[in-house]
Amino acid sequence: MTPTIQPNQELQLYKAPADKPRWTRYIVVGVISFAMIWGMVFLYIASAPHYVSKFAFMLPGKAVSTKVNLESIGEASSSSSSPFGTRGVNPRVNYKEILLSTSVIGGAAKALNIDYADFRKPVVKLVDETTIIQVATKAGSPRLAQDQAQALISAFNTRIEILRADELDRREAGIAQALKSYKERLEAAQRALVLHKQSSEYVSGRQYEELSLRLERLKEEQVRAEAERDRVSNYVDQLSRNLGITPQLAASAFILNADQQFREHLENYQNATTTLAVYRSKWGQAHPQVVKESARQDNTLKALQQRSLELVGHNDMGTIKLISMNDAGKQSALFQDLLVSFAKIEGLIGKIQQLSSAITKHGLNLKRYAEEAAILENLERDYQIAEAVYTSAITQIDTSKTDIFASYPLIQVLAAPSLPSQPASPNKLLAIIGGVLGSGMALFGLFLLWKRKQLLQKILSKSGFGTL
Repeated sequence: MTPTIQPNQELQLYKAPADKPRWTRYIVVGVISFAMIWGMVFLYIASAPHYVSKFAFMLPGKAVSTKVNLESIGEASSSSSSPFGTRGVNPRVNYKEILLSTSVIGGAAKALNIDYADFRKPVVKLVDETTIIQVATKAGSPRLAQDQAQALISAFNTRIEILRADELDRREAGIAQALKSYKERLEAAQRALVLHKQSSEYVSGRQYEELSLRLERLKEEQVRAEAERDRVSNYVDQLSRNLGITPQLAASAFILNADQQFREHLENYQNATTTLAVYRSKWGQAHPQVVKESARQDNTLKALQQRSLELVGHNDMGTIKLISMNDAGKQSALFQDLLVSFAKIEGLIGKIQQLSSAITKHGLNLKRYAEEAAILENLERDYQIAEAVYTSAITQIDTSKTDIFASYPLIQVLAAPSLPSQPASPNKLLAIIGGVLGSGMALFGLFLLWKRKQLLQKILSKSGFGTL
């Protein structure tokens, strides 16, 4: 059977002869530990000093926009939203990576004529809840640290400008490629519009409107002319009834009265009639003078009738009496007014006929122009759209050149590189404190090793397993 440990049985500690000088080992370990700790402290203190130059960048967060309006052509606009408006995208992180990139550090090292390996990597810190980027550069002298910071800023700005220029070039190349197709579309629309205008009488959108307005004016003028004709006709009818003549007879009298030859025949007839009346009052019907004058009267009457037949188609003697009435008598003024009114009616009738013909012609042109107007409107709209798109694309190229902070926001130097007055390392006070703390921890460890068995005995006794 295996032996068991009695709970109340006290175990005796076995002491080997070799354990007597154990303190010597702790002294050796302690000396070695102290030597290593303080050796590193002294090496750190004796190391070459390093100076740190600090500076800071700031990113303004205000959004900017540009809009260009071209009257009757189109518009172009460009806008840059806040660089911090997109969730999950922080341009400060991009700028941090650019600051730590080999191209920026290499450019700064080249500017100072030093090797890339000798240019220490800067320390970049992003301040939370701000748009500030803190940067620190380390060098062996204050002036070199400041020069490295200045060179780093220059190399960083140069790199940002290169990236911005490359972005603008790529963006402009894309727009220019699209601009080529827009130009071809514009030229095609322009050619179609020109060909239509060359082959059609309808060359302007205003023609249809002007033709419609002219047609309306002609119709209104025709209505007024017809109303005036009716008014004068009523007046002529009333005047004809008052004079006891018909409008047709008055019209014939107007025509005959205007003929010079008829007027001469009428004058001769009137003279012959007057002379004949005188002769008859003196002599009988067989007297030679009476016979001669009677023959003269008959001849002039035949001439009158023949001329009347040629002019008005009849030789009614009532017409001759009306013309004679025009020369003398109380009714001469009314007759003249009748003739003038009748002439006015004829003029109005002619005007109405002309207006009717013009209305018919304009109506046909309006129907013919309706289809051409629709075609022209479509062609002009296509041309205007193509022109607006093309002009907007050209303007967009120009406005895009001003929008240089779209992908790479504006960054400003908030704090210029400092000229350090004291080295950042080595820190003697910090090194001594570290050495003292390290020595204390070493002593505490040695003490725990020295008292480990007693501590184990206390732990075992409290747990009920007795003592070692």
